[in-house]
Amino acid sequence: MVYSYEEYILEDYNDLIEEKMSKGEAIARTLNEYDMLAKKSETDKAMFCIIISEIIITHEKVLYPFMNYIEQLINELDFKVIKQENSLTIEQLNRLIYRKDFVLQELKKRPLTYYQRVCWYYNELNEEVRKFIDNYIKTSENVEFIISGVLQRFNRDCKNTNSEKFIIYTTLAETLYNLELTNVLDINEIKHELVKFSTKDITDEQLTEEEQDELSERINLILTSLNS
Repeated sequence: MVYSYEEYILEDYNDLIEEKMSKGEAIARTLNEYDMLAKKSETDKAMFCIIISEIIITHEKVLYPFMNYIEQLINELDFKVIKQENSLTIEQLNRLIYRKDFVLQELKKRPLTYYQRVCWYYNELNEEVRKFIDNYIKTSENVEFIISGVLQRFNRDCKNTNSEKFIIYTTLAETLYNLELTNVLDINEIKHELVKFSTKDITDEQLTEEEQDELSERINLILTSLNS
């Protein structure tokens, strides 16, 4: 039964991703859903910590308090107790120890973020917007309404942080320009919003200074391209 937790946790996490959540929000919800496992047996606690950690190390960044919490849980694991509980075979126990050592090493390599609000990260959101646009074009009979389609899909994210809003608008504008779709409906709305961009509006959010500078440069370039 213990190993079946892995299937449930991964399935629930992936379902949340399919619901169009960011990886950060999906893992936060999964953590809250299964946090009670850490309070059961030592074997349950180990499975919970390690599975969650294996998901986290695939993320672009890790929230600092979250990193501290999960590392502390892992370091507190007592594998003598786990062996005594006899829920795992020797092979499964050895494999779990290996996985524990691996995630601890990998967690130390992940970039940290200190921004407390759950949100999309820079590269993650760029990729998600491009993926949605690509799928929209493949499945829609009329791309005239592509802007409203994209903004409807990312409506909640545009309201979450200024950084997310400007990443979405910038990636949308760049993609439309590259696809020569600059005459679609609402293109002027996109330009109007991008013109209002100021780095001071995103300095206290989730982006690094390098990401802020890159986003600012991208906005200047696409506005120049759209107005030429």
